[in-house]
Amino acid sequence: MKKILLTVALTVTGAVTALAANDADTLAKVEDASQLIITESPAGTAIKITRFQNGDSLTETITRNFDGPVTLNQRRWFSPISTGYPGYSSNWDLCMGGPGLGWTNACGQPDGTGIEMGKSLEISWLNMLSLKYTMPWKNSNISIGFGFDWRNYRISTSDVRFISTENGGITTGLYPEGAKGHGSRLKVFSMGIPVLWGQSIPVRTMDGSHFYMSVGAVFNYNSHGSLLTKWTDADGNEVKEKTNHIGQRRFSMDLIAIVKIGWGLNLYARYSPQTVLRGAGQLKFRPFSTGLILFY
Repeated sequence: MKKILLTVALTVTGAVTALAANDADTLAKVEDASQLIITESPAGTAIKITRFQNGDSLTETITRNFDGPVTLNQRRWFSPISTGYPGYSSNWDLCMGGPGLGWTNACGQPDGTGIEMGKSLEISWLNMLSLKYTMPWKNSNISIGFGFDWRNYRISTSDVRFISTENGGITTGLYPEGAKGHGSRLKVFSMGIPVLWGQSIPVRTMDGSHFYMSVGAVFNYNSHGSLLTKWTDADGNEVKEKTNHIGQRRFSMDLIAIVKIGWGLNLYARYSPQTVLRGAGQLKFRPFSTGLILFY
């Protein structure tokens, strides 16, 4: 995906009308252009075309002078969508991107707990909105944003279930005697502030674009947590246990790394050195998730 910065000047003059009446000429042919800047002044028009090849910046400039005085109206527009490739000049930009889907492993869970990574989904949007600063050397940037994350921790293949304790905590135990378990899960919803460093490397990915990676930290406020367990008791009755008080850690930090693989797809890995639940007697485990992020 290309990121194009346009500075477009609209001119309403007799001189420009005369130019438009002439047959169109091919002034330049540039393939795989990465940046286009069109500027106008009372003296004339300049077109600057930039493309990046093997880590080098190649620029071609075309100029055309006006025959007489003109009046200029100017407007500047920035794309609000992050393209996953750093900007080409030192500037600030407002971006969005990074919806993702992954699978979460409960690292350090006690033996016999049975939380399954293959059925524990993570749904996230890393940067619903972010502010990115492109460094003067053009291949690095730093960003700070806002997003959300929704992690599930699921047990479905054993007799073990999550159990809510009287003090609002979580432990594990067996289903009631004669019951048939249908699954037990914890869910934690977080709002996060990702602070990320992005780096472009002059190596081609599978779609021919430049290799790009980001590393950083996400500072989370874990606003909601819940437990849900379903089973059929010995008499054939459907039973559901649910609570929104699981004692989740309110503030946590994740370490995250993202690698571009091409066509708008990125691989990510995300790990928290802190336990999901907090307090004495709580079930202890730390989340580690991997998956795909789109259009970052």
